[in-house]
Amino acid sequence: MRIASYVSGAVLALTLALASAPSLALAPQPTDRTGLSGSVMRISTASATAAPLGLQIFCMTSPSYCAPAPAAQLQMDTNLMSALNTVNRTVNSSIRPQRRSTQVWTVGARVGDCKDYAMNKRAQLIARGVPAGALRLAIGFTARGEGHAVLVVRTTAGDYVLDNLTSQIKPFDQTGHTLVAMSSNDPRRWNSIS
Repeated sequence: MRIASYVSGAVLALTLALASAPSLALAPQPTDRTGLSGSVMRISTASATAAPLGLQIFCMTSPSYCAPAPAAQLQMDTNLMSALNTVNRTVNSSIRPQRRSTQVWTVGARVGDCKDYAMNKRAQLIARGVPAGALRLAIGFTARGEGHAVLVVRTTAGDYVLDNLTSQIKPFDQTGHTLVAMSSNDPRRWNSIS
């Protein structure tokens, strides 16, 4: 199930994000060592940038979903990967893909685009007890140049992506996407990706 692209509002938001940081690109940065597999690949962020307008509107109307949380990373193990796979597949199969004429981000959508998938995955993981501070919303472009949004999960083994374009949970640097901006542990505060 492929969502073709964002409508003009998302393109404008991505253009503004790119304009505010012209050197944006996906740049994996090893930041520390684990006992599991060597370098941990993290998404490296830079300067503050505006959150997508549709998310700002969502946060004004549903502030409980946008409360800041202490920054966290999850211990990567088979239980966590199982939970991520379950949520990713459940949400991917529960929303009928459809381009939206508005850029509103929603929770509980049954029809929607990549933003709705990412928001629903975030809400379901939080409902399962995953700390909100380990979950990040990110926007960018697919390998085909289409605007896209995903959910990023910070773990001890690196940053993993839950994506409506695949049922596989992948490290961020293996998605084929170019991410340009990502939320912090406060969904209302975003940073460009360096």
